[in-house]
Amino acid sequence: MAIIVVSDLHLGFEGSDKAAFIRFLGKLQSDPSVTDLVFLGDIVDMWRRDSSGVFLENHDVLDLIIELQKKMRVYYVAGNHDFHVLKLQGLGYPINFNMDLKLQQDGVNLRFVHGWEFDEMQREHFMESLCHSMSDQKGERDNNIWAALGRYESDLSRFLSMIDRGRKRRIAEMLQLGPEERLIENLKGVERKARSTVQPGEVLVFGHTHRPFVNKAENLANTGSWVTAAPIHNTYVRIEGGKPRLFVFEGAEITERADI
Repeated sequence: MAIIVVSDLHLGFEGSDKAAFIRFLGKLQSDPSVTDLVFLGDIVDMWRRDSSGVFLENHDVLDLIIELQKKMRVYYVAGNHDFHVLKLQGLGYPINFNMDLKLQQDGVNLRFVHGWEFDEMQREHFMESLCHSMSDQKGERDNNIWAALGRYESDLSRFLSMIDRGRKRRIAEMLQLGPEERLIENLKGVERKARSTVQPGEVLVFGHTHRPFVNKAENLANTGSWVTAAPIHNTYVRIEGGKPRLFVFEGAEITERADI
């Protein structure tokens, strides 16, 4: 029996390979060995598109996910770009949204987090705010960012520290860059922090960095992304017997990648 883990599709972003992902979901539909499917955050991109419109525009993907729930257990863990999904619990959505997830398989503890937890630039109030700030006009978008930060930040001192000139510049620069460019500087730091949290007898799977890998020696895996700008993309992790393996979905073919 297998657990499939995918992350960082970024639906709503022009670099998202939505067409390939739809074909991939079709493959899962015909795979009787899959018992669990984990969406590990940043499935939709609420930083770049309207948070409600992005779901409506991608109803075809959501319909496929809902259909898969008839055959397997489906979990959705919030990422930094879709952090707002945590506010949707209890509002009639047919998907359960989680901050993180723990499962067991063949006596092995499996822990799933998106990975923003290991990124010093990410804070919960900041991520929630950006999910409410999208506009097609840059000036209006920037104004919306600071207004949203004010609405969703209850601690005035923290809010003021967030909007000092240096921090505002860093946020503005971050929003201009793609995820791969933005994470180059702190990629190793994110992975190092993730590695330091792995507990004995546990496998940790995360995303966020768009750099896929499986390191069996350290019980650590990264799901990669479905964003075409990433050097290796359309990747996912498959877990059987408590052991993660990395695969690439190419066209309609599935290829296993070697561990690092």
